[in-house]
Amino acid sequence: MFTVTSDGAIATWNTGAVRTFGYDRSEIVGRNFSQIFTPEDIAAGWPALEMRQAIADGRVNRDCLHVRKDGSRFWATNTVQPIRDSSGKQLGFTKIVRDSTERYEAGIALRQSEERFRLLMESVTEHAIFSTGPEGDITVWNSGAERTFGYAANEIVGRNFATLFIPEDVARGIPQRELSQARKKGQLEIEGTQLRKDGTHFMAVRRLTLLNAERDVAVEGFAATAHDVTARRAAERGMWDRAFHDSLTGLPNRALLVDHLQRLIARAKRHPLQRFALLYLDLKDFKAINDDFGHLEGDIVLKEAAGRLVSCVRPEDIVARIGGDEFAILLDSIASESAADAFAKRVHSALALPFGVQGSDRVVGASIGIVLGGSSYDFAADVIRDADIAMYEAKIGTDHEQTVVFDESLRERGLSRHQLEADIRHAVERNELFLKYQPIVTARNRRVIGFEALLRWRHPQRGLLPPCDFIPVAESTGAIVAIDRWVLGEACRQLRMWQRQFAQAAGLTMSVNVSARQFEHTDFPSYIGVVLAKSGLDPKLLNIEITESAMLENTEAVIAALAGIRAIGVGIHVDDFGTGYASLSYLAKFPLTGVKVDRSFVTAIDQGGDQAKIVRAVVALAHDLGLIVVAEGIETHAESRAILAMSCEVAQGYLFHAPLDAEDAQELIAAIGS
Repeated sequence: MFTVTSDGAIATWNTGAVRTFGYDRSEIVGRNFSQIFTPEDIAAGWPALEMRQAIADGRVNRDCLHVRKDGSRFWATNTVQPIRDSSGKQLGFTKIVRDSTERYEAGIALRQSEERFRLLMESVTEHAIFSTGPEGDITVWNSGAERTFGYAANEIVGRNFATLFIPEDVARGIPQRELSQARKKGQLEIEGTQLRKDGTHFMAVRRLTLLNAERDVAVEGFAATAHDVTARRAAERGMWDRAFHDSLTGLPNRALLVDHLQRLIARAKRHPLQRFALLYLDLKDFKAINDDFGHLEGDIVLKEAAGRLVSCVRPEDIVARIGGDEFAILLDSIASESAADAFAKRVHSALALPFGVQGSDRVVGASIGIVLGGSSYDFAADVIRDADIAMYEAKIGTDHEQTVVFDESLRERGLSRHQLEADIRHAVERNELFLKYQPIVTARNRRVIGFEALLRWRHPQRGLLPPCDFIPVAESTGAIVAIDRWVLGEACRQLRMWQRQFAQAAGLTMSVNVSARQFEHTDFPSYIGVVLAKSGLDPKLLNIEITESAMLENTEAVIAALAGIRAIGVGIHVDDFGTGYASLSYLAKFPLTGVKVDRSFVTAIDQGGDQAKIVRAVVALAHDLGLIVVAEGIETHAESRAILAMSCEVAQGYLFHAPLDAEDAQELIAAIGS
């Protein structure tokens, strides 16, 4: 134990400190306490950070490496507390250091042993493997068991394995009879019916093995396996559902819609008088709900809208979710255009009732495009294209019940879409683009440590456009290159301005998304250098975010560009990790400094299951590689607690802060130190 003055000078040094560090009091008192830190921690600013955190939190507990007088290093458990006089004036700090090397090394050995056992258990994924106590209480549960029976380990460990039997067999005493036979014979193998968590039955081959078969020795328990003989067929059915149904709403997806549409086209070829209709609709005000209330509320609205649409159709019709807030309704047979229009009015009426969103009523209108199909079509894609064109025309109108029936003249109006492409090329020079800033916080104490710059476009005719409405157009035209560079310059300029205004902004970071198109230009790293020099921003405070798709396109060129960016000192984060096709190996292949786990994996992470396993694996590997992990889209306290339990250190989302205008972000920064 020793004490430190407010400026870091060692004031007292007890005999335990002499023994632990090797310095006599005369050698160390008066010197700065950074003397005992490793060069890496000194470079990272940990001595000063410990004091700041102790003042802010009242105490800091931290495990780290410390350095003895002879230069050797040891693992230490530290506690730092501020010293104040009776009036509350800050006088200095006490620091208690415990040599925890043996505990740390023992922990490593234990974790390695446990990991070897876990890998052995987890490597057998085709069988459920678990163990029980002498009376059948479950003690160990592998992932194969979780998949086979549907119970997570925390749901089943401690319960009797009779839980896995159908009620009829439990009533007949089958579970305990099997334990008795296994106890006598040492091992028992039998085929019978098992019960899943969801109540469904399946046939399985069960094997029980006595864990201690020596005479006159108490039975330790049983090792058990169960092999689901119907798993392959069940998996095939599950794969079919995932391939042809939307995961959020349960509706048919685009692939299944195309399949049914192609069948109706074939029928129309055989029977020209039989016609069908495709309605393509877009929820007009859905994006505003997402922006105002977050994706969690948006998903609730989408599911309710899907239910309302299903209530409008006949059993032979199909309602499909195409993606985002777009749906399609395929009417198996239709008599006339007026009949299709009448059906569209029914859809408008169903969606006209307000949606309850966080205590307020929000009206979600629909833009509907209609195609009357028949023998004139050959391919489903052509029907969908024409319905989309009609829907786009309907979307231009302001009426919440706008409906447009496709005719050939609409194809020419489709040219108006090209106007958007032309407009976006001039958006930068006309000062129509602006940025919002979403705070990034520490998961543990929600302290703001940086911002992500989010692009918005205030179109002179179409009003405020969210990124999903114009980024794809900018990508396809190449205008995204100039836009990204404008965002980069504006974000760096803004952060540097805040730093000049507020001392507490000195360490804040700025994250900027860049398109894959940037990596087609070899000057991009040097351009970043120019932007940093012009703004005066420290390179280590800038993080460039790239998507998985950007990493997968022209990989060698991307790696070279990213290496050039890292050479400047700029951080590189992979955004929305898990949504594309990149494997975990890419985290090591690319010169990354951080990983952002996509919201689709964060949602329902608190419920365990595969989502939680994926996030846990990404966090573990990223930490092993020395990468920062950011969980994005956090919207509930349960999600926040779940990521914190997984040691995910950084987060952002509506639970903490919505995207802010520059003025509101400035007020937030000003309040940090207050």
